[in-house]
Amino acid sequence: MTKPKVAIYDFTDCEGCEVEIVSLREKLLILESRLNIVDWRLGQDKKESGPFDITIIEGTPITQHEIDLLKKLRKKSKVLIGLGACATLGGIPAIMDKKERAKWYKKIYGEKYKPRGIDALPLSAYVQVDFLIHGCPVNGKEVVRIIEDLLAGKTPKYQGYSVCFECKQENNPCRLLNEKPCLGPITQGGCQAVCVSGGSACYGCFGLREEPEIKNLLKILNKITDPPGNEASKKEIERYFTMFLSRTEEYKKYVK
Repeated sequence: MTKPKVAIYDFTDCEGCEVEIVSLREKLLILESRLNIVDWRLGQDKKESGPFDITIIEGTPITQHEIDLLKKLRKKSKVLIGLGACATLGGIPAIMDKKERAKWYKKIYGEKYKPRGIDALPLSAYVQVDFLIHGCPVNGKEVVRIIEDLLAGKTPKYQGYSVCFECKQENNPCRLLNEKPCLGPITQGGCQAVCVSGGSACYGCFGLREEPEIKNLLKILNKITDPPGNEASKKEIERYFTMFLSRTEEYKKYVK
């Protein structure tokens, strides 16, 4: 049986999601035996030009070169997968919008500097993406699950529960009940509540779950932020949402 040809690319990112794949160790070797990885800059010297059965892309395309390459990869890939929050949501680079980016380029690098960066947008702003593997970084077990589904001829599915479910599994006290901000109720599960288990809030790096109750969560956040209901409270809530969700339509609708 012919092994599917796989390419792994990265645009503007920290490469942390690819490191998670490398960290799979023995499991990666088992997967690799069932795949024909023909192009992966971080992991090997082998490089083929395509076409590819599966192309996995980490990072957000912020330069015209990256945007053009993304469109070329889409044309020669049967399945295109976004890997990690930068690819799926715009990630940390997307916290700053296009207008602010131009201002800071000038302030930091000077008037004569000619920036190559245009804007930080998710892959889906430019091409059709077949599946999104969320996370900052991704969860290695999720990557394995998605690839195994594809190898089995299945259409991968997103987790049908929020981070709250995984918090319960980890016996974490609910941050919201303790009047601490958290985006767990509206965020897709799959991360195993690693941030909350470590004492932090959930900032939504695994993307919005299906039919997220953002309006109801905002009511709770407006009550528990200190002081509640004023401009300082609104800015605090915005800080949580803009970490990863600022480029989503839901954020623009409910928060801005």
